[in-house]
Amino acid sequence: MHLLLGIGNDLLGDDGVGPYIADHFRSSNWITINAGIVPENFTSPVRKQSPDSIVIVDAVEMGLKPGSIRIIPPESIKDCGTGTHQIALNFITDQFLSFCPEVIFIGIQPGSLDPDSPLTDPVRKAAECLLSVLPDQRFDTIKELQSDKR
Repeated sequence: MHLLLGIGNDLLGDDGVGPYIADHFRSSNWITINAGIVPENFTSPVRKQSPDSIVIVDAVEMGLKPGSIRIIPPESIKDCGTGTHQIALNFITDQFLSFCPEVIFIGIQPGSLDPDSPLTDPVRKAAECLLSVLPDQRFDTIKELQSDKR
């Protein structure tokens, strides 16, 4: 069984892409959680599910074109996110790695973080692309963020 954790603030435009994906993703062998801006509140519920893998999706400032999707390597997670979380994401991923053998962090480059705005078109298209990749775990189709891009 696999678990998808969407992180972000859906009141701040593209920062809501993680919750958007969590709210729209349904697939057998998957559990989805919309963690909003408090992913740390879901450590215990995620642990109780005993997933084989965890996929975390969040808006990440990577200096790329809006809607760009990247797998964020573990050593780069501490530098990621949009700053709307209560706690550092590397703390959350470290917690998950203590009981789950595979944690994949996927970032989507936001275009706009304007309050009370919807997802921009490039980010919505990226979300739809990711929604099509997730069921079969075709993560090899997603580029990894290179440290020289940061």
